[in-house]
Amino acid sequence: MFETLLVVLTILYSIQLILFFLSVKFVRYTADDSYRPNVSVIIAARNEETNIRSCLTSLTHIEYPDYLLEIILVDDQSEDGTARIIDEFAAQSTLIRQVTAQRGEKNLQGKANAVAQGVDVATGDVLMFTDADCTVPPTWVSDTVKYFSNESIGIVAGYTSLRARGVFQSIQSLDWFFLVTVAAATIGLRFPVTAVGTNFSVRRKAYDEVGGYSNISFSVTEDYALFHAITSRTRFRACLPSDEATLVESEPCSTLFQLFRQKLRWFRGGKDMSFPKLLLYSVSYAFHSLLCVAIFSQHWPAVSVALLLKLSCDFILLYPAIKRFKTRKLMKFFPMFELYYSAYILIFPILVILGLPIQWKDRKFS
Repeated sequence: MFETLLVVLTILYSIQLILFFLSVKFVRYTADDSYRPNVSVIIAARNEETNIRSCLTSLTHIEYPDYLLEIILVDDQSEDGTARIIDEFAAQSTLIRQVTAQRGEKNLQGKANAVAQGVDVATGDVLMFTDADCTVPPTWVSDTVKYFSNESIGIVAGYTSLRARGVFQSIQSLDWFFLVTVAAATIGLRFPVTAVGTNFSVRRKAYDEVGGYSNISFSVTEDYALFHAITSRTRFRACLPSDEATLVESEPCSTLFQLFRQKLRWFRGGKDMSFPKLLLYSVSYAFHSLLCVAIFSQHWPAVSVALLLKLSCDFILLYPAIKRFKTRKLMKFFPMFELYYSAYILIFPILVILGLPIQWKDRKFS
């Protein structure tokens, strides 16, 4: 009975990943390269003096008509030199505007509050978001907005690569490619689950239609909350193309403790998913749980088959993105990624159920 259940879950997990692979491989999004709407790039920054200079430098090299572009930096009550660096760049570029975030109320807490205040002063028809520890390519804006030429599209998301300087960072980067590919696959299947806020753009009409962040229940993952609101409460659809010209680079977590807090925040945000979407992820959780039990119980024939199919399907799903974004050197860390991925997918749902507090940028949320 035990081995039969493991076989069934292995088949379900394999089918799921093959469907994801086919979705990413064959989905096509219409795009008009000549489409040029007004764009507002909005970044909320809190205590980012270490990273924000590189971010701002990349933003000043964006290749898009100046009269159609504005860059809004929201200083989220930083206690370091973040505001000074923003002022320095704003003095050199008329595109950059600084907003100092004021204390929010009710739904407007944490990063959502800062982002909302940036949107309040934005004039663009397209709102583009990234983080202060990210750098964007010169083509980021032009090659993102072309997908908004389709009037049914309300969200355009993209891939993010982490700067891999060693084993720890490389495993994280593989993880991000894997997770964004899963997100892209579910969007392609018209079953949108999430997108990552480091490379996230929204049609202003879609944002206004849901009432903005002030009308969305507070979440420690504000990007997911906005994504869910638009895809579930409006007629607008999302797209997540595998477009090299929009690849954003971000800083990985530098310590295990930082990584722990990041994962806990992500899983906590995912707790608000609808039941069908939670059911989608429950297949992976159930499969990994039973596989772990089978290993310790030494059910070696079933374990061998399950592991072989798992490794094969994970590789098949992950490799096309690694190849497309020219990061194949990361694949030498694939075995370590598999251990890392399997471990956290088992641990963090339990920690969320236990109700551990969330900490982001020295702010705690219960």
